[in-house]
Amino acid sequence: MWLTRSVDDLPEQLLVGGATYSRVDADDSIACWTATFDVGGNGDSRQVSLVIEPAGVPDSAVRELAADVSARFGEFVRVAADYLRAGLRDPRYGLDGVELGLLDAEEAPFGEPEAVVWADGTWMLRFAESRLAIADPFGIGVLFTGDTPDAIEDLSEAEPA
Repeated sequence: MWLTRSVDDLPEQLLVGGATYSRVDADDSIACWTATFDVGGNGDSRQVSLVIEPAGVPDSAVRELAADVSARFGEFVRVAADYLRAGLRDPRYGLDGVELGLLDAEEAPFGEPEAVVWADGTWMLRFAESRLAIADPFGIGVLFTGDTPDAIEDLSEAEPA
């Protein structure tokens, strides 16, 4: 990874997998670039962000991962939703009977997915919207290593950025 003395030296845009990622304002200790993609031309969009700490330009492996996440976004949304449907049944998550029923509904109770890829090659698919109380107010995430889901990220206790 290329490290820099100042975040001001970081590029404003990165080309990753044919998409342009634009740098967003962040604390000087991190660098963040985001791209929004149209899905199927019907107004649905997906967002993929690169977060690099300490601030620097992402290496080629992280760029390749972000390109893969973007290209297979719909597949990963389905994998993450299935992972949540199974994992949230564990009593430690405290879902009540109504919420457990939502997990069985034809349409998953998760929406507005977005992905964050970190410098260490891990990433999270976060559903910003959900009808489950555990997802209030910041959504719920699934942590991945490569294309394998590893854990549920309970964001209900998270602090606003």
